[in-house]
Amino acid sequence: MNQGKLKAGDEAPDFTLSDAEGKNPVTLSKLRGKPTVLVFGSCTCPPFVASTKAIEEIFKEYKDRVNFVMVYQREAHPTDGRQVPGNQFQVASPKTMAERCEIAKAFDEKIEVSMPLVIDTIDDATGKVYSPWPNRMYIIDAKGIIVDAGEAGAQGTTKSAKAAPSTLDRLLAEADAAMREADPPAPAGER
Repeated sequence: MNQGKLKAGDEAPDFTLSDAEGKNPVTLSKLRGKPTVLVFGSCTCPPFVASTKAIEEIFKEYKDRVNFVMVYQREAHPTDGRQVPGNQFQVASPKTMAERCEIAKAFDEKIEVSMPLVIDTIDDATGKVYSPWPNRMYIIDAKGIIVDAGEAGAQGTTKSAKAAPSTLDRLLAEADAAMREADPPAPAGER
């Protein structure tokens, strides 16, 4: 399992990825100004699919104050690879970007992902940088710094999603405090 080298305190590497239709590009650096939750996974990873319920809960609670992006990456357990019994998604590794986009669309429709879903390149360029294998959730602050590199591994995204609210609450409180310092209220006599 590739755990990668990114850790809390590192600047989040930039990327631009689009949705399954090849539209609505998301550039990570353009999301600065608010915290960002970055989630990696694929439909053939049963623990990732199971984690989408916990991810959806935090998305619904924080979507107005936090950016969310789900990056669809290479298949964890395709039919032409190391399969897992009982996997609800039975797909082969895509050979083209069009195939990957079709698989991601089917995943999105079945799971009903609410957050923006973008598709990694067929050569997994973003995945190679973030090394989220097999799945992972990153939390990035408003300045683009990774504050939580999540826990990689089969249950990593679910564990990270359950721990995310405390980190997001802290980041939002820090941002509110910084805004109050930058723009203090006028004294009562000057209103």
